[in-house]
Amino acid sequence: MAITTERMQPASNGTVVDNIICQIRNAISSGRFRSGDRLPSEFELMEELNVSRNSLREAMKILSAIGIVEIRRGDGTYICNQVKYSFIDSVAYSVLLENSTSEELIEFRRTLDEDVLMLAVKKATKEDVENLQEIINEMRLKFSNGEIGAAAKLDYRFHQYLASCTKNNFMERMVLGVYALFERSIEKNIRTEELFAMADQHHQDMLNCIQERDTSKVPDVIARSLSSWCKDVKAKIAD
Repeated sequence: MAITTERMQPASNGTVVDNIICQIRNAISSGRFRSGDRLPSEFELMEELNVSRNSLREAMKILSAIGIVEIRRGDGTYICNQVKYSFIDSVAYSVLLENSTSEELIEFRRTLDEDVLMLAVKKATKEDVENLQEIINEMRLKFSNGEIGAAAKLDYRFHQYLASCTKNNFMERMVLGVYALFERSIEKNIRTEELFAMADQHHQDMLNCIQERDTSKVPDVIARSLSSWCKDVKAKIAD
C-alpha cells in the first residue's frame, strides 16, 4: 500500500461525528495512517477537519470502542496494531440477528471454510501439518477417555490453527471472530461416537487436502464437514 499525505476533508453532510469516523477510516485505507501510527494532535485534527473538540472526542471514543484507535493518556491517540475480536464479533452478531435465511448463513459459512482450506492447502508448512495432526490425535484420545468437553475444545483449536495456516493476518482475524459464533455448536456435533467418528474423518480429510496440496477436493470436503451443522441451522431457523 502506497503511503499518502493527502489531507482529510472537512466534515460536511451527515452527522459531524459520523463524518469524522469516515475521514479517519478513509485516511487509514489510503495509507496515510498505518497500524501503530500516532495521529496528529487534537488541535491539528480539529483544524484539518474543521470540527469542534467535543465532536472529535466523541468520534475518537467510538473509534476506540470498536478497536480502530487506542487513546493513551498523556501520549496521544494511535492506530491500533490489531483489530479487536470483540468488534468482529459484534459485526457478525448484528448480521446474524438480521432476517437472514438458513441458506444465506450456510452459504456464508461454507464459502468462508472453503477459502480458509484453499489458502491452507497453498500455504501451510510441514510444521503446520504436523501440528494439525497432533491436535487430531489428541482430540481422539480425549474423546476415547470420555472427556467430551476437552475434545470439543481441541476441535475448535483445530479450526483456529487452520485459520492461522492461511498466513493472512486479515483473513485469520476475521475468521476467528466469526468462528467464535459457532463454538458452542461444536460439542453438540461430537457428543456421540457416531458423530465424533464423522467429525474426526472430516478433520482428517481437510488435513489430507493440505498434505496432498490438492485444492480440487476442498469444496466436497467442506460440504461434508458441514453436513450436520447445516441440518442444525435449518432446524433452528425453522423453529
